[in-house]
Amino acid sequence: MTPDTETIRITYLDWVRRSAALGFVLVVLIAAEQMAVRADFWGAPGGGDALRYLFWAAAVAGAFMGRGLKKRGPRSDETDRLAASRSLSWTLVSLAILPTAVGFVLSIMTRSATDFFTMFLVSLGAYVMLFPHYKDWLDWASDHATHEEEEE
Repeated sequence: MTPDTETIRITYLDWVRRSAALGFVLVVLIAAEQMAVRADFWGAPGGGDALRYLFWAAAVAGAFMGRGLKKRGPRSDETDRLAASRSLSWTLVSLAILPTAVGFVLSIMTRSATDFFTMFLVSLGAYVMLFPHYKDWLDWASDHATHEEEEE
C-alpha cells in the first residue's frame, strides 16, 4: 500500500529533524581531532602510506556503495514503505559520515591532520551526493509495480 503524500512529507520532515543531529558528529570529530593535534603525544607525522591508501579506498568505496543504494531504493519486498525509506535514509547518511570517522582514526595513526581534513572533504561530498531528498522519498514510497512496468 502506498502512503499518501502528506504522510510521506510529515515522516520525511521528522526524519530530517532527527538526522540533523548526525551533522553534530562531524563537529565533535573536528574538535577531537584538533585536541589530538595539540596533544603532547602527537609528534611529527608518521608513516603508514599503504595504510593511508587502504583507508582512503574504504571510505570512498563506502560513498559509492551508498550511491548505488540510493539509486536502487528500499527492498521491493518491504511492506511498510515509509519504514523502509527511513531505514535506507539512515544508512545513506551514515555512509556519508563514515569517511570522517575513518579519517579521524587514520589521522591518529599517521599523526597527520591532512588525512583527517581530506576525509572530511570526501565526507562532505558524500553527504551532498547521498542525502535523501523529499523527491527520493516520494519515489521510494511509490508502488514498485509501476516502476517495474516503466523499466520494461
